[in-house]
Amino acid sequence: MQGGHPCRGLSLAVSAAQALTLPRVTTNHNESFVVSRQIDLNTRGPAAVPRFAWRRPSVSSLVTLFLGVLATVVSAVGSWIPSLWGDEAASVLSAQRSLPSLFRMLGSVDAVHGTYYLFLHFWVQVFGASPFSVRFPSAIAVGVAVAGVVVLGSRLAGARVGVFAGIVAMFLPRITDMGEEARGYAMCAAGVVWLTILVVHIVSLERPKHRLWLAYCIGLAACGYLFLFSLLIVVAHAVIVLGTRRRAVLKSWARATLAGVALTGAVIGFGIHEGGQIAFLATRDNTNIRTLLVTQWFGNDLMALVAWTLIITAIAVWAIGVYRTHRDSSEPSAFRDSLVRPPALVPLAATWLLGPPAILLVVNSVHAVYSSRYLSFAAPAAALLIGWLLARVRPQILAIPLLALVVAASSISYLDQRTPFAKNNSDWSQIADTIKANSEPGEGILFDEGTRPSRAPRLALRTYPSSFTGLTDIALKAPWYDTTNWHDSVYPSSAIAARIGSIKTLWLVEYRLPGTAADTYDRSILSSLGFVIVAEYPQHSSVVLKLTRR
Repeated sequence: MQGGHPCRGLSLAVSAAQALTLPRVTTNHNESFVVSRQIDLNTRGPAAVPRFAWRRPSVSSLVTLFLGVLATVVSAVGSWIPSLWGDEAASVLSAQRSLPSLFRMLGSVDAVHGTYYLFLHFWVQVFGASPFSVRFPSAIAVGVAVAGVVVLGSRLAGARVGVFAGIVAMFLPRITDMGEEARGYAMCAAGVVWLTILVVHIVSLERPKHRLWLAYCIGLAACGYLFLFSLLIVVAHAVIVLGTRRRAVLKSWARATLAGVALTGAVIGFGIHEGGQIAFLATRDNTNIRTLLVTQWFGNDLMALVAWTLIITAIAVWAIGVYRTHRDSSEPSAFRDSLVRPPALVPLAATWLLGPPAILLVVNSVHAVYSSRYLSFAAPAAALLIGWLLARVRPQILAIPLLALVVAASSISYLDQRTPFAKNNSDWSQIADTIKANSEPGEGILFDEGTRPSRAPRLALRTYPSSFTGLTDIALKAPWYDTTNWHDSVYPSSAIAARIGSIKTLWLVEYRLPGTAADTYDRSILSSLGFVIVAEYPQHSSVVLKLTRR
């Protein structure tokens, strides 16, 4: 990995959290928040409402900022190495359209990603469309999400939890993967984290202002426009609101939630209308045990084993603590009161992590909609649960080697993500380098058009265009920006003979997975025109052929 190991300074952050002074408060040993029952003397009897006061943040803003910036660096380092791949091609090509062309396309495909494409459109106007450039906004979004994890963990469970959770989130394989990808998942995760911070803040107030619920409504809608399935975060927010047992808060939240969902009506409608785009999910086994337990959030077997052990232990420790509180209390209302208080981190994070997948699995049994990448916004919850447990390890010094184990296990996936062919075996940058090094202006080029669109070798031309300068694209019928989809329209192979003209040298790029034979395009047509293969350049997932006319 280039640029040095990103772990430097993590021990400094942990030490800083330990050194910060915690406010003196008295709380139940099983709770991780402060409850101050302040009775208004002008309010009588049952009308008095408990006032839920924020604990003053225990982690300084500088530590939060440091971890957020460090997370951006961790995700950005090496992000330029892997070739762009099919989903990223959809992002990049959509972003490079004119606005009228983009909106015309969104009426046909990818409306659920439209907000991200619109953002990326303006981004590439300023910073260009290199792999690093188009991926860097996701790295920034990861930094924002990690900073939010630190804030949320600190406010609900203390400084140590916030810092530990932030460090875990920084290296969690699902998060580092979306931090180096030109898709909207990292932005969606950042939005969900900070929306959760907002709702926790709102329910902590005795009389929340209407403008705060309005902000929640707009924030929820914004998350929905970034990615539709992020609306499933409301199941975790329901745990927060129901836990207060305050009818007024519940009603206000329900109204804000319904309004937020209503505001996303346009993208919901387009998503249903364009649902055929994900029909391919019905042909894939996306709900097998390995996908659900390993690749969904944890990347590799070792990390999955470590993470699930810590997560299950965290949930068990919390549940045992609540049980003991209920058993040992002399007041029958003690257990009830523990549920009325502002949200304990563990049930919130557990619902956040497990609730959305459970809902999608139910829907998937009727209509195929499940993809592990669609649940990227739940990954911060795993970091919160692991951070909560690490902060409670005794003796405290043992938390450091456990954290190191989590980071080391995550690094297996991190390093693998930053290899040249990490993204769906895409080798487009390798194709582009080969063409640039060996071709001459005026020569022709053809691509294997028999693959599914996301794997089409032609996308090497569109994602690395400078390497193909001067070549004639023989099969091109209409470029992507003149179609209602995000890829080119091409002529069939039967029409190629009439389009080659006087071209003497021709390049043919065929899709080929390692260990398999290349697709044969329709070489008989080229042979009939007098073309013979004079050079072959094997790539990782394709082969580049040079043909000349006899």
